[in-house]
Amino acid sequence: MKKIILLALLSTPILHISVAVAQDLPVKEWATSSQDKPLIFYLSGDGGFNKFSNSLCQGINKKGFDVIALNSKSYFWDKKTPEQTATDVNNYLANKLTGRKNQQVVIIGYSFGADVLPFILNRLPKEFHDKILASFLMASSGSTDFEIHWSDIFGGNSKREMDVVTEINKLVDDKIVIISASDDGHLALNKISLKRYTHEVLPGGHHFDGDTDEIIKVILNDME
Repeated sequence: MKKIILLALLSTPILHISVAVAQDLPVKEWATSSQDKPLIFYLSGDGGFNKFSNSLCQGINKKGFDVIALNSKSYFWDKKTPEQTATDVNNYLANKLTGRKNQQVVIIGYSFGADVLPFILNRLPKEFHDKILASFLMASSGSTDFEIHWSDIFGGNSKREMDVVTEINKLVDDKIVIISASDDGHLALNKISLKRYTHEVLPGGHHFDGDTDEIIKVILNDME
């Protein structure tokens, strides 16, 4: 059914977005002239490269960071496994880090991207995992199944079979920062057993009222 709908959408005029596809990853990149700061890897929500995600990535880039964003809508359109995704992410980023001056990585997941992120982190090889400075989970729904659903894109929030908090609790050696919206609390924070993690609450709903500047302040402050 999704393929039929997709074909219908492709038959209508749409705004062209330039993306780089490498190793089967649909990504968009914002580069700087320097490699002094950590590389930022961003996993979008199920809306893909929408206004919110583009604004956030552009804003981080303007602070002097190289940013690579994964279009979750495209990548997870067909169901993936955590192992497959971790392998794809590792292979892509390992290639990007080759010869790079700063070898550290900061990973940011938003919405659907935040839901899948803990599963990816737990399956990355140690050699790469050790390069992750911090991981940010923004506006997580609390569950996932590694597949895009039309009902979720249009505002649904059905519970999926893979529990995000259970996976978060395995990240005992990671620096984890959870960013919640005051009007969008789906993650069961009371079930998180990590002894060290940071929880930030920002005003607004699922898109934080579009205030990406405030989100960037939190990310930069909690990155170190």
